[in-house]
Amino acid sequence: MKELIETADNKRQWHPNFLKYTEFIVGHENYKGLFYERGDDKKVKWVITGKSENGQQRRIWWDAQCKNYGIKLEAGCYAKVALKIHPTKKHICQICGKELSLEYVYPNKRTIAGIKKEFGITVAPFNKDIFQIVNELVNSADDIEKVKRIFKIKSTEKLTKENLKNYLQNYFVDNFAKGLLSPGAMSNSPDRFDGYHSDGACCRHESDKGRHKANLQRYGQDRRVYENWADGDWKMADRLMSLFRKNGISADHIGPISLGFCHRPKFHPLTKAENSAKNNRMSLNDVEVLLADEKIEQVVSWHTKFIWDKLKSNVKNDKDAVKLSDLMRKNLHHVLIVLSIIDEKGYGVFLEQFLNPEYSFFDYKFEGFNPETGQYKKVNSKKLIGRNQQNNINRYYRVAFDKLQEYKTIENRKTNLWTHKEVDAELEKLLELLKYKKNKEAKTQLENVFKKLADLAANNW
Repeated sequence: MKELIETADNKRQWHPNFLKYTEFIVGHENYKGLFYERGDDKKVKWVITGKSENGQQRRIWWDAQCKNYGIKLEAGCYAKVALKIHPTKKHICQICGKELSLEYVYPNKRTIAGIKKEFGITVAPFNKDIFQIVNELVNSADDIEKVKRIFKIKSTEKLTKENLKNYLQNYFVDNFAKGLLSPGAMSNSPDRFDGYHSDGACCRHESDKGRHKANLQRYGQDRRVYENWADGDWKMADRLMSLFRKNGISADHIGPISLGFCHRPKFHPLTKAENSAKNNRMSLNDVEVLLADEKIEQVVSWHTKFIWDKLKSNVKNDKDAVKLSDLMRKNLHHVLIVLSIIDEKGYGVFLEQFLNPEYSFFDYKFEGFNPETGQYKKVNSKKLIGRNQQNNINRYYRVAFDKLQEYKTIENRKTNLWTHKEVDAELEKLLELLKYKKNKEAKTQLENVFKKLADLAANNW
C-alpha cells in the first residue's frame, strides 16, 4: 500500500491519489477564480469554513456558477452545479484513494434491502453502481419486473435490459433520486474546494464519527425523549423543521435539545452531513447567539437552567463551548434518569406538570421562508379544537413517558451515573415528599436535586 501523506492544515493523512486529485481540480479551467491557498507544505488547503471571509468568497463564486448555468439559487443548488461543472464526474476518496462516481448511482440502504429481497441474495452489493448491479443480476423479463418493483416503476412500462438502464438514468440518476440512490461523495459547498466531502461513501461511515451507525441509531431513539421533556413551542418548532426537510436542508437547533435547550422554532440551516458531524457540540458563535436570544425569550429548559446559568459566562472560545457541551450532555443524562426514577416509583402524575400538551391546540404556517438562512417573515397560528386534539394530547403524554423509560433502558442508568452522596440524599428527600403527596414542596426539592447536579458539573470545569 502506498504511504499516506499528512498535510499541514489537516492532521488526517491524505492518500496520494487524493493529493493528485486536488492538484488536477485546482488547475482545471472549470474552477478558474475559485479561491484557494497553499499551506507551508505547498499542499492545497482544501477545506475552508463556509462562514469565514474566505468561505464567503467561495460562496459568491458558487452563486455565480449557478446563475451561469441557469440553476435557481435555492436549497440544493450547489449540489447540482458542483456536478455540472465537475470535469470527470469522478471523485477520489481522501482516505483510501478509491474513485467513485458523483452521480446518484449507488443504491442506499433501502434500495439494497429491496435488491436482496427481490433477488434472494445475502451479500449486499456495496460500492457497485446500479448499472453494474443491473448487468450482473438482470437476465430475464422476470428480473426486470423485480427492478421495477424496487424502484416502484409502473408495471405497464415496457422495458428491456438496455431500456431499463436508460430509464433509471433519466428518471432516477439525473433527477437526484435521494430516496433510492446516492452519490459516491455528498455535496459540501463551499467548504470543500470541489464542492464535495473529502471522504467517499466507501469510508465515510468509518471516518465521520457523527455518522457512525450506532450513534445515528441511538440519537434517533433518544430524540423523542429530548423533545418531549424540553420546554418550548414544540408544535411550531416541528412545523418549521418540516419546511427545512421539504427544502432538503437539515435544521440545526440553536442550542441542541440533547443538551437541555428548548425545542424552539429557531434553527441554523445545515447539510445533513454538517449537522451529523456537529453532533451535540456547540461553538462559541452558538453560545453567543443563545446569550443574545435569552434576553428576549427562554432558550434553555427549566431542568437545565441551573447548569447553563452557572457555566455560560465561562465560554470564551470554541474549546470552552465544546467543554460546556460535554458537561451539559452528561447533566441532561442525569436529569432524565432522575425523571425516570420518579416515574418508576409511581409518581408520574407529578411529572405531568413539566410537559407542554397545550401546544397541541395550535397549528402554524410560515410566510416568506428562506431556506438559505432558515428565517421567515411571518408565522400565522390557527387554534384547533376537537377530538383529534385530545387524542393527540393523550398520545403526547403516552409517548413522553414511554420514551423516558425507554431512555433509561437503553442508556442503562448504572452507566455514567453520578457518584455523590449529597445528590442521593436530595433525591431521597424528594421521594419522601412525593410519598406524602407534598407536590408543591416536591417541585422545589426537584430543583434542588438539579442544582446539586449542576454543582457537580461545575466542579469538572
